[in-house]
Amino acid sequence: MKKYGLQLRVPASQQKKQSSKPPLHPPPIFSADDDDEDINGEIARQATKKKVLRDVEEQHKKALAEDPTVFDYDGNYDQMKEETARPLMQDRQEPKYIHTLMAEAKARERHQEVVYERKLAKERSKDDHLYEGKGKFVTSAYKKKLAEQAKWLEEERIRDEKEDVITKKSHGMSDFYLNLGKNVAFGGAGGADSSVAVKREVKGIAETPERDVSPVMKPPSSSGASETNVYTSEGKVVATDHSLQVSNVEPKPMAGQSDQDPREKREAALSAAKERFLARKKAKQQ
Repeated sequence: MKKYGLQLRVPASQQKKQSSKPPLHPPPIFSADDDDEDINGEIARQATKKKVLRDVEEQHKKALAEDPTVFDYDGNYDQMKEETARPLMQDRQEPKYIHTLMAEAKARERHQEVVYERKLAKERSKDDHLYEGKGKFVTSAYKKKLAEQAKWLEEERIRDEKEDVITKKSHGMSDFYLNLGKNVAFGGAGGADSSVAVKREVKGIAETPERDVSPVMKPPSSSGASETNVYTSEGKVVATDHSLQVSNVEPKPMAGQSDQDPREKREAALSAAKERFLARKKAKQQ
């Protein structure tokens, strides 16, 4: 055997001669006995192996009886991975608007397809006289597409009807409050006495009781009636007669008017306007 490192020279007398070949064992005297021992050992080993296999099989059956999935390693591995990945999936936030945007894009695409099909049908109708009496071939895929479009249009119609009903119901109370001012029972203005002309004149008096009135005379009409139209500063037209003074349009302030409340002032203005309207009407009839 070769050694490495610092080696001292050893005298030749002290060196041991080592043979390269291992020593030979003496041949057995009774070889038949050795063969019998090998056979007996092999039989014992086989018996021990069978016993171990039998015990393992019994334990296997016992474990399966207690839990049928005890040896389902793949299923257990998938379950462990799913339990690990579930919190990560829950932590991930779902997009808020992408689903709505995708649905809107799909609806627009279908609407464009319907418009395109109608355009093609209109163009084909112009050339029907050229191909009259000839057969037409329509593929099953195109028929299926037309059926899907008809179904989608029907669904859109039903959805629009539902939205209209909901919209009308939601505006119910607003319509009620809108018409509340026209209800006489709740103190609204109504009745045959409040005509359009009286309302306009009372409104002008209540808003600007001291405004200047500049009468602008219009040319007489063909009927010969002596009527004029007075244009106020707000652009409103008030029909008058020559027999009435322009100054009558403005109500004269009464004594103690400043002490009255607004409701009494409004009632007084309304009665004065009504009297003027009746006077003009009577003058027209004469």
